[in-house]
Amino acid sequence: MALTLAEAKKHSTNPQERAIVTELAAGSLLSVLPFREIQGNGLFWKREESLGDVGFRQFNAGYEETYAEVKQQSESLKLFGGDIKVDRAIVDLEGPEARAYQIQAKTRAMRLAWEALFINGDSNSTAAEFDGLATRLPAAAYGTNSQVIRNASSASALDLGALDEAIDAVDAQGGSKYLVMSKSARRHLTKRARLSAQIDIMRNEFGYQQMVYAGLPVIELDRDHQNVAILDGTANNQSIYVVAFGNDLLTGIQNGGVQVRDLGEATDSPTLVTRVEWYCGLALVNGRAAARLTNVDATAAVS
Repeated sequence: MALTLAEAKKHSTNPQERAIVTELAAGSLLSVLPFREIQGNGLFWKREESLGDVGFRQFNAGYEETYAEVKQQSESLKLFGGDIKVDRAIVDLEGPEARAYQIQAKTRAMRLAWEALFINGDSNSTAAEFDGLATRLPAAAYGTNSQVIRNASSASALDLGALDEAIDAVDAQGGSKYLVMSKSARRHLTKRARLSAQIDIMRNEFGYQQMVYAGLPVIELDRDHQNVAILDGTANNQSIYVVAFGNDLLTGIQNGGVQVRDLGEATDSPTLVTRVEWYCGLALVNGRAAARLTNVDATAAVS
């Protein structure tokens, strides 16, 4: 069963690992995305492509023989993390807090980088990373992929009807639906939906305010660890994603959770080395667990 990082950390006996997971789960995405614990180096499953036909028959006649079609799918784990090196003199002079800060900063960078990969990861350009939603649902697939929906033929102000169509395209099957967008798109949505009273503000389980549209909480993704915009690099032409998180929907995958290893002092320099590593990935188990709304101009005037 897939668990969020916040739930999984309750089972950890390593205080340092719990602190790392707490920092990872501080973001709006990783606080709600469940991670499915798997064995081996990947997840393998059969995706239902079509159902067999059914019908009626006459007396002394048989039913037409048809079969459901399935297709083998797989998603491999990726090796994600980094090394933290702190001069031993800094630790001796400033105390262990200096090293703890560097570990926390590295973990925060991992969280921001993971959020960026969730959208923009592309194994074709960087084989070591997993594919994000933009790669799985390319804008060019409009017309051939039912999960890619256009806001308009060209970048325009948000059409709430098109957004509702994208929401309906996602099959939650008992999971939780979310909207994923940039801050500029969220502000634009607020202006568009305020007139029809379709937005609300709630507090999530961590006590933070979160906007809700048509019953769906909004997850805001801003910038990655290198201060690069994740979703609104081009504010006048961006996408909004609708996702359904769950064990058999859209889920993170991992083997063993986040690992923190103290490697001691390096042999070639007076630095203390800590390695944070996470065998993780992203799996779209149900092809209808995500949809993309393209051609959204968050700078357009709202009437």
